[in-house]
Amino acid sequence: MQNKRMQNAYNSYFRFNNKRTLSTGLPSELYMSESEENAIFVDKTRRYDNQIIIRTTCNFEKIEGYLKLYSSEFSPEICIEPAVNTRELQAWLSNQGFETIFDHEFLHLLSSDFVSTQRNPTSVVVERWEEDRVDDFLTLLKTSGLECSNEIWAQKRSLYCTDTFRCYVAKVDGDVCSWATSFIDNDYAILANAYTQEDYRGKGCQKALLSTRIQDATEMGVEVFLTDVMPDSVSSRNCKSVGFSSLGIREVWGKS
Repeated sequence: MQNKRMQNAYNSYFRFNNKRTLSTGLPSELYMSESEENAIFVDKTRRYDNQIIIRTTCNFEKIEGYLKLYSSEFSPEICIEPAVNTRELQAWLSNQGFETIFDHEFLHLLSSDFVSTQRNPTSVVVERWEEDRVDDFLTLLKTSGLECSNEIWAQKRSLYCTDTFRCYVAKVDGDVCSWATSFIDNDYAILANAYTQEDYRGKGCQKALLSTRIQDATEMGVEVFLTDVMPDSVSSRNCKSVGFSSLGIREVWGKS
């Protein structure tokens, strides 16, 4: 579904997210191992950084061995590529106590294929916030329900609003109400963390943020854009309207 360079870009972003997470101040214990067949991500200090990706072949004995790497507190998500998503695998996972929790669609775009569909609505203004606005960015994140202690923010704030992790906000009639990010990895950019406050949805904020991030990164020399969305979602439709195409859909299993 993804070529090696795409996988490397996503791995760089995974390591970065593991470092920048605001959910804990504990030192990372991230362990990563990958092959053409599978990828494994383990961190007993972080709930959401435990994954097994089944890519090309399914060896139940190997997967059972991988599961022993994880703590009982943080069970992994198991992500299944379309090529190996068989009834036999689904039955095996069910017997292990896993269930489907969501589908994940991966999209990509070449900078040369970007389609600027329309101008931003006149009421929407997009800004990139840099280091001098990093504390304001945290305040904005907290409006979505994020919790972060002062101690953790002191550890992590230098990772936000940088040239690598670029943070953009949208204003409607002067009110900051929406945001999204770009992670730059050489000539790849991963677009993520799109959020709009409920009262401002449907006003074009995310389309404006999407176009601005693509144009900004293209000026930096980025050639390939990657993102992941829920299939058939507003985010998926917005991305495809500017030229993104699907790399495939992973089925994600987990334990409740």
